[in-house]
Amino acid sequence: MTDKGVITRPEAGKDPVTLTLTATIAKGDVSTQKQFTITILPQKPNGIVAHYKFEGNLSDSTQKDKEGIITGDRVDNSGGSIDYIETEFGRSVKFNGQSGIRLPDGLIDSDSYSVAIWLKPDTLTEYTTAFFGARDSNHWISLVPKGHSGVSHHTMVWAGTNWYDANTGQSIQPNKWAHLAFTVKQGTITVYVNGKETFKGTDFPHVFTTTNGVFSLGVNWWDTPYKGLMDELRIYRGSISADEIVELAKTK
Repeated sequence: MTDKGVITRPEAGKDPVTLTLTATIAKGDVSTQKQFTITILPQKPNGIVAHYKFEGNLSDSTQKDKEGIITGDRVDNSGGSIDYIETEFGRSVKFNGQSGIRLPDGLIDSDSYSVAIWLKPDTLTEYTTAFFGARDSNHWISLVPKGHSGVSHHTMVWAGTNWYDANTGQSIQPNKWAHLAFTVKQGTITVYVNGKETFKGTDFPHVFTTTNGVFSLGVNWWDTPYKGLMDELRIYRGSISADEIVELAKTK
C-alpha cells in the first residue's frame, strides 16, 4: 500500500498480506490514535467464471449451483416467462420483450473481465440491454444492441459512471445472429463484433468494486426489455485475447 492509500493486491496464488493502518484524530491541542488491522486478499486466478449454454435451462455449465432466475420487465420484478427453441446452437433462450434473466450476484468483482454472447434480436429498441451489470443504480455497464442517438444508435457498451460510450460504429441487424464481446483491463475497454475489434478506449470506469454486483440479461432497472434470442454467454475473470474472441465468434 502506498502512502496515499492505494492498495495493490498480491498476485493470484500468493498469500494474503496483513497491514496495520493508523488513524490520527486531533482537535485543538488534543490528539489520539487508533489502529486498524486489515487483510489484503490475493487476486483471483483468471479464467472462465460462468458459461450459460441455455440448453433448456438457466444453469451455468461451470458451476451448477449458479443458476439464473426468470424476471419480469425489470431486474427486480417477478412474473416473467421465457422459452427455449431449436436453433443453430442446439437450443437457445428466447426473450418475449416483457421478461429477463437475473444472473447470480458477484459474477464480476474486479477491474479486469471479459463478456461474450451470441444475439439474434427480433427488434432493436434504444437503450435496451442485452447484458447488464451494476454495483448500484449509479454505477453500471450495459451491452446495448441499439445505443442512444448520440452514437447514431450504434451497438455499444455503455457505462453509467462518467457516461462512457464504447461505440462500435455499427449496428447489429434484427433477425440475424451476431457475436458481441468486450474485454476490460484496468480501465482499457475493447469491443468486438463478430470477432473483429470495433472499439478500443481508455479510462473506462471501474464499476465492480464489490463482490455482490447485480447482473442480468435482457432487462435493467429502467428500459424496454430485449426481444429475441440469446445463446452461449461466457463471462471471464481477466481480459481474454483477441484470438480467443475470434474463436468464440466461430462457434455458431
